[in-house]
Amino acid sequence: MLWIKRNLLFVVGLAVAVALLGFGIFFYLLGNRDAAAAVDAELESKNTEYTTLVDTKPAPSKANIDEAKDQQKRLVAFRESMRPQFLVTPLPESLDDAAFKNLLDRTIDTLGKMADRNGVKVPKPSEKDRYAFTFDTQLKQLEFSQKSLQPLSAQLLDIQDLCRTLFESKIHSLESIRRTPVSTNDVTPVGNYLVKKVTTNSVTGASIFPYEVTFQCFSAELANVLAAIANSGPTYVVKSVNVERGSAEAFSTASSAPAAGGMNAVLAGRYGLAGRAAQPAPVAQRPGEAVLDDKPLRVTLNLEVIKVPLPAPAGKKG
Repeated sequence: MLWIKRNLLFVVGLAVAVALLGFGIFFYLLGNRDAAAAVDAELESKNTEYTTLVDTKPAPSKANIDEAKDQQKRLVAFRESMRPQFLVTPLPESLDDAAFKNLLDRTIDTLGKMADRNGVKVPKPSEKDRYAFTFDTQLKQLEFSQKSLQPLSAQLLDIQDLCRTLFESKIHSLESIRRTPVSTNDVTPVGNYLVKKVTTNSVTGASIFPYEVTFQCFSAELANVLAAIANSGPTYVVKSVNVERGSAEAFSTASSAPAAGGMNAVLAGRYGLAGRAAQPAPVAQRPGEAVLDDKPLRVTLNLEVIKVPLPAPAGKKG
């Protein structure tokens, strides 16, 4: 006891050290127990998953795995056999700012002349500006992001094919076209763009480009548009057709000079009747006789263009 009294500080420090060591060992064992419990739980989960897979019918046996590989080969062969059905308009081989700008100017000019030739009205931003077919921003740009050139060119050619179908079907007027934005510059006009995005199918690798087009026509022209889309080169999928009553004022023409049979000269040009001799006045219908009364229509088409990429060229030897 005398020794303890003389070395009281040492004894107290030793007691504190022993107590701390005991607490440390306790918490260490407690932490290891929790870790061991977590490992046991994970092992149990894996065992349960393994048991589920083994008991699944068909089970993942060697024969079934070989069968799955064979089906993958058949899927690839089927995709290659269907590739000709999904024709893709070829893009220019070398795409840079100058090449895209040239393609854009030529395409918009061609579409404007095509609309005039077929008597189709297109939106006119102003007396000086021409309709840009959703490429208003790109017409004013001089430099482009390299990543945006290919998707912009693909959309430009899609719209060219779509407008050719509409114009050759003799619609009366084109109100708007909407596409997906490609770059951060595609923000105005807001009416040019869809909220949807271009998607890619993970199995086939096909890219799906959504579009929306609004135009005015009669029922016969609408039938021509749908028939032309069904028989066109690009693979279109019509998602929806919204038909409303069109505006009679929108079908009025600026020219009032009469042509064949008193028809407006612009309309006569649209339907190939310009220069023909005047037809006799129609005979009055008898009471109760059915008369065709076709109303102007405002049509909004939501459609998608499906594109399957070409196979990668084989590497050159040597």
